[in-house]
Amino acid sequence: MNKLGNIFNFLYRCGIMLILFLLIQLPPVAISIANRHPNNFWLTILLLAIFLMLFGFIIGWAQRIYHRYLQRPMHQGLRPGMIIGGYLVLLVGMSVLGQLNLLIYHQAQTANNQAIASMLNHNQLATIVFAISACTLTPVAEELIFRGVLTNLFFRPDRFWLKVILSGIVFSCAHLSTNVISFATYCFMGMVLAYVYQRSGDLRNSIGLHALNNIVAIAMLLKI
Repeated sequence: MNKLGNIFNFLYRCGIMLILFLLIQLPPVAISIANRHPNNFWLTILLLAIFLMLFGFIIGWAQRIYHRYLQRPMHQGLRPGMIIGGYLVLLVGMSVLGQLNLLIYHQAQTANNQAIASMLNHNQLATIVFAISACTLTPVAEELIFRGVLTNLFFRPDRFWLKVILSGIVFSCAHLSTNVISFATYCFMGMVLAYVYQRSGDLRNSIGLHALNNIVAIAMLLKI
């Protein structure tokens, strides 16, 4: 009976992650639809409202799950040095992987970045909301899901590297990849973010790192 209970509990946790994994894919759909109707102001407003409500629901629900399954005390303090250090590691690692992607697959950027770029500059209002959310709402939602929830749902607290690796793999699965280098790029990013969270013990540090990375990426895409 205990073994059956453990199996049910594991499947229940997998179900939670699957639902969150699918939910985080939905907000960009609203932006994509708005981009197809750039001259329809009221449709854009409606779609942006749906976009923001989806993020609000995702963040709220993920936060409740995170607090429910948290394995150790939270709010251990912001670590600016770790955020900056993590960003430097991301810069180096993703630059190397980007060069490999260009050399082997002749792709100047990942499919995920191409998809993000395609959402910009079609509908001015949608672009503004999407750019701001990419630097604020997306880091919060994705860190809650792929670091806060995922690393606390699976493996014991002492399984540091298993948590980091799992987070990287699942995070990469949530981003568009057309080849192994592209997949490795987002896996690497997810692992660095998970390392920062696990090492610092405070999700705000990985949120800060994720936000910093996205701010720079969006600025480059918008050529600010």
